[in-house]
Amino acid sequence: MKNLYAFAFALLFCCSSVFAQVHTKDSLQAYTLFLQKQNTTAKDYILNLFTKYDIVILCERDHREITQYNLICDILADTRFSCEVGAIYCEIGNMAYNKAINRFLQDDTLSPDEVEQGILTFHRNIYGASLWEKANYSYLLKSVYAINKNLGNNKIEVFGLERGVNWDTVTQTDILRRNVSTDATFRDAILAENFINYHRYSRTGKALIILNYRHAFMQDIAGRCNAGRYIYDTYGDRVANVYINSFSLAPDGTVQAVQEGLWDAAFAMEQKDNIGFDLVNTPFGNASFDMIPFATTLTYAQVFTGMVYYTHFTQLRIVQGMPNFVDDEFAREMQRRYRLEGNLPPDIETLKQRYNRVIDRTYQEEFPAATKQVELWVNDNDN
Repeated sequence: MKNLYAFAFALLFCCSSVFAQVHTKDSLQAYTLFLQKQNTTAKDYILNLFTKYDIVILCERDHREITQYNLICDILADTRFSCEVGAIYCEIGNMAYNKAINRFLQDDTLSPDEVEQGILTFHRNIYGASLWEKANYSYLLKSVYAINKNLGNNKIEVFGLERGVNWDTVTQTDILRRNVSTDATFRDAILAENFINYHRYSRTGKALIILNYRHAFMQDIAGRCNAGRYIYDTYGDRVANVYINSFSLAPDGTVQAVQEGLWDAAFAMEQKDNIGFDLVNTPFGNASFDMIPFATTLTYAQVFTGMVYYTHFTQLRIVQGMPNFVDDEFAREMQRRYRLEGNLPPDIETLKQRYNRVIDRTYQEEFPAATKQVELWVNDNDN
């Protein structure tokens, strides 16, 4: 999320306004009339894409948002996924532990305590001294473990695409190599390369990929090379990418509702919060692309194959931190990592307070101005 905001502010130096858009009640009616004819659930839409495409990229919302993982885990729990796809590849996840994670996810002999401890350990090892405190990573691993326990041979695999280090055997050279791979200049190319290398060994030839924000774009925008584009360059028309309803960024980096609230208002008025559709030749696909905080002539259909709307904007949830994520023993391990990375470590109590505090709030609470944009359209239409 920090990178997302940094990207937004950096772009202010070269761009000053979002592509001009004029929205009217007629615009709203075009959306609602279209939605009245759409009945495919978000899960079925995504799974159906695999009849035409080998690789489907989901454009993850804000990393902190957890309801999107209800959808992702619902997709994974469908037997069509385990039989016909079989693997999910995540931008977030330490490659150094992929083999261990998949051994763990396929071991149905573990006790509940062993499952909890194993997932905690993998979550702690995603990055380094600074932990990945987004709760949805553990939620994903717990869900896949539970799904796999009820499967036969077609168990689901999970692959992290980030080049990390094994913290049991780490050296300074490992850390330097990791730092280069996570630099914004190279990161997207490396994420794509790692996916391509893993996908060569896929048992089905198909893949579901989770990439956040611009990394899921299948073209480069504003001089930023995107992992989705590298993947598309390799696989061409075998790849689809899907926008999951989220927010857009204003030129000053603040969060606003997509299309100034028009889209979310249309879904709310039609009482639809679980739906998916192709974007080409639709009012949504023809809309100017406003996810990014600068002027563009692109439309949503030029950036994404399809769209899923899952859970209304106000009900999306940010969940960070976990109880007992950091205990005294692991806090000392974190201090060791800080020193390996050349930094002065915080004290143990500071680390525990930073990561053990659970934050759980809705987008309505987090982004009141964006919520107001949606409400204005709904209220105006009622008048």
